[in-house]
Amino acid sequence: MVVEHRTLSSEERQKRVIQRRSVSQPMLGQENSILQQMEQLNVANTNDPKVRMLSSMKRKSIRQSLVNQNKSVGYDYDWDFWAGLLCDYEQTRKSKKFLLHNVELGIPPSIRGMVWQMLSESKNHELQDKYIDLLNTPSAYEKMIQRDLARTFPGHKFFKERDGVGQEGLYNVVRAYSVYDQEVGYCQGLAFVVGPLLLNMPDDEAFCVLVKLMNNYGLRGHFTPDMEGLHVRLYQFDALVEEYLPHVARHLQQQTITSTMYASQWFMTLFAYKFPLELVFRIYDLILTEGVRSIFQFAIAVLKRNETTILGLDFEHLLNFLKNGLFEEYKDDDRQLVADACTFDITVKRLNQLEKEHKQQQAKEVADARTLDQLQKNNVELRAQVKEIETTTLSVEQERKDICIQLDKSRADLSHAYDEQSSLNDLVGLLRDEVKSLPRRIESQCRTEFEDLCTENAKLVEKNSVLEDQLANLETLVIDIKMRYAQSENERGELQQKLNEMKKLMGI
Repeated sequence: MVVEHRTLSSEERQKRVIQRRSVSQPMLGQENSILQQMEQLNVANTNDPKVRMLSSMKRKSIRQSLVNQNKSVGYDYDWDFWAGLLCDYEQTRKSKKFLLHNVELGIPPSIRGMVWQMLSESKNHELQDKYIDLLNTPSAYEKMIQRDLARTFPGHKFFKERDGVGQEGLYNVVRAYSVYDQEVGYCQGLAFVVGPLLLNMPDDEAFCVLVKLMNNYGLRGHFTPDMEGLHVRLYQFDALVEEYLPHVARHLQQQTITSTMYASQWFMTLFAYKFPLELVFRIYDLILTEGVRSIFQFAIAVLKRNETTILGLDFEHLLNFLKNGLFEEYKDDDRQLVADACTFDITVKRLNQLEKEHKQQQAKEVADARTLDQLQKNNVELRAQVKEIETTTLSVEQERKDICIQLDKSRADLSHAYDEQSSLNDLVGLLRDEVKSLPRRIESQCRTEFEDLCTENAKLVEKNSVLEDQLANLETLVIDIKMRYAQSENERGELQQKLNEMKKLMGI
């Protein structure tokens, strides 16, 4: 998401900065003076002899201001170097070894915030203006950020007060970043990265340094959804522990403790999650000067310093010590911590080599995972096929059993049929014999009856002939009777007609 903004004038910017000082450490009056002198030197024409003389006088003035500010500081700083760095950072940084030497000795607390911004090259007025606009842009993480504020540096007086200037500063910077980089959004570890910045600079400048840390120092990969950058760091860390502290690596492995259990917070919060802030400031000094390799130097250094203790602890006590007790050895000696860290020559080349190894390993793991996934899919398919075959086998076995039962029944039926066939064959033989003898017996038994029937039939034929004659006579008689009856009926009709006529005549 890109937030539109307009470029502010220097007067508007200064006004807003003054308004925001309430959420950062108040700037001392002498620091204001140093900044004003630095700005004058930056715009001065160094080719003019008078200007060069004036610049030399101002550098001396800045040096004296630094000395006066840090009289109570126990360390003996090279004030000429720091005055020169503030006056002309580009020239001073060219002597990298000299710069690193003085950073290792410690950045004076009063100018630490300014130096951090120079080291990270974070000064960006456009980004500061954009930060103001981001504060007025809604964030999806507001409730989460509010909830976590009380858990961020709860023991530090600047941050422990609810709704105090410290918590307000944390809220503003972290919330603005959640809008600025929406892929990262918000993670609680971000607030621990921001805290040390707010203790050394205003919130808008802290936001600019945070953006640099995320993008230029590789911290962003620690907070992306897949945390790929953090996985790389932990892989590099594990390899370096094995190289520099093989006994510690072996003991951690024996106790089943992995770097994810204790070192993740080191990389995500730059050691600010649990360790004293004075030591954290020194760690920031080196990280902003040397880059991410310094994190590994400090991590290996604290393990080396506590090697004897680590080797004598078992799982539970060891894990608690790794999370909370490692920096006790350096509690009052931050220079020793830096000195120990700098003894480990962990080069960028070596880190790049380990990162390449991690990528190759990841690629192999992805390929193996794909192969495994394919094998699992094949296995599922084979299991399904085996199950189907088993089901088919059970079905076939049941069919075989049914067929066997049917076969046994068929065999029994066949045996019974054979028995019946044998009986029938015997019966057929008997019937054949019976059939052969039957005509003779029938002929013998029926001949007499046939002759009797023939005689009786002849009698019946004769009787039938007589009856037919009688029937013919009777039929002739019936015909004759019918004719007579018809004649009598005719006569009766005529008589009835005559009778009717006579009745008419008689008047009846």
